[in-house]
Amino acid sequence: MKNNIKGKIIGIIVLIVVTIALLLIYFLVRSPIEFNEKIVKIEINSAYDARKNIKKVRNGSLKSVQINDKEVNYQKLGQYSVIYTYKKKEYKTYVKVVDSHAPQFDVKNLDIDLGMHVQAQDMVENIKDATHTQVYFKKKYSFDQEGTQEVTVCVKDEGKNITEKKAKVTIVKDSEAPDITGLDTLTIVAGGNADYQKGVEIKDNRDPSPQLQIDFSQVDLTQVGTYYVTYTGIDRSGNKISKQREIQVVNRTTAGINKQSNEKIVYLTFDDGPSQNTKSILDILDRYHAKATFFVTGNNQTYNYLIKLAHEKGHTIALHTYCHDYKKVYASSQSYFDDLTKVGNMVKGLIGYVPRYVRFPGGSSNTISRRYCTGLMSSLSKELINRGYQYYDWNVSSSDASGNNVAVNTIINQATSSHVNNINILFHDSSPKTTTVQALPTIIEHYQALGYRFEAINDQSFIPHQRINN
Repeated sequence: MKNNIKGKIIGIIVLIVVTIALLLIYFLVRSPIEFNEKIVKIEINSAYDARKNIKKVRNGSLKSVQINDKEVNYQKLGQYSVIYTYKKKEYKTYVKVVDSHAPQFDVKNLDIDLGMHVQAQDMVENIKDATHTQVYFKKKYSFDQEGTQEVTVCVKDEGKNITEKKAKVTIVKDSEAPDITGLDTLTIVAGGNADYQKGVEIKDNRDPSPQLQIDFSQVDLTQVGTYYVTYTGIDRSGNKISKQREIQVVNRTTAGINKQSNEKIVYLTFDDGPSQNTKSILDILDRYHAKATFFVTGNNQTYNYLIKLAHEKGHTIALHTYCHDYKKVYASSQSYFDDLTKVGNMVKGLIGYVPRYVRFPGGSSNTISRRYCTGLMSSLSKELINRGYQYYDWNVSSSDASGNNVAVNTIINQATSSHVNNINILFHDSSPKTTTVQALPTIIEHYQALGYRFEAINDQSFIPHQRINN
């Protein structure tokens, strides 16, 4: 009995001693810094103050603790060490940079042609996430049949967060080839350069970016002649179209003479036609056996048959403008020549060739072009001749441009005011100019009585060039 009691007492004493020893060891070896967390999770790209992880410092102050968190990269996922130094001893905790937010994005439905390959990336836009993402379909889809198919698109980030969204793919069989426009005849002076793509457009009913192939291998810009360039358009479904464009390579010759001749010649010139008045003017010219020049436009094409008739009667057909819209024509050099090409090709369809004689809208001395492009007339007047054309102003105005229904006597007085040898008179044969038609016989009779003859402009005609003001 005594031995049992003695044994229990010894056991208790041993337990007490061990407990005290353990407590002593704990207090001797424990960290003087108590942390809130051993591993702190921080959202990527967030700010973090490592000092806030210190719960307390035993027998000291927070100010005595030095912190080294230079290893932590808050812009990259991973676990990083943070070193706390206190009384020359180091204590380590960890920062774990995480991405816990799923990606955000928008999906777009696709309208594709049968046979096209579709990737999940084609259906996703505006992805927002803190880390790199991967885009994929939830399962394998086949797009080899016409119709509409629903698909599930997934976006997964580096934190393994996944967002899924549904979208639709419509598959259509496309059998329509693209269309190519702007293939009007291109006139180039021998030895010059050509931009075969200028003004050419290709459009497709479904493909926003069809291919355009241009074969100009048969063109020799050093030799005068007629050549053809082949344009081939191919859409994303493989539908193909081929068209040819005529290229006229012409000699670099300058039409007209800058100095007046000793002969008495009147050049009757009519702008802005054709119209119903053109027919009346042609009848008057026939009656007096006089020739004239018509600077035509692309307006009022119902009367284009009169351009052909005037040509057949031996009058000169020349170019004025296609649209006669100053804002469009004088927007740039490119705009002017695009307009000139259009009216030139319109006339070619009527008389078989593109005329080389030109009159600028408003004349070369116009100032309205300044509103749209400074210095344009100075460059156009040179470039026009470089391209094989010649421009004609006038040295007498009939004044019929000042308004509609200008008094007949006013037109007669203005048109008969000159006595120089070579007279180039500006008239208009557009539809409102009925008083011009009424005045014309008297004007012709006046000059015939003075010994003048009436010619159409040709390569030997006097060129009245006015002073360039822009």
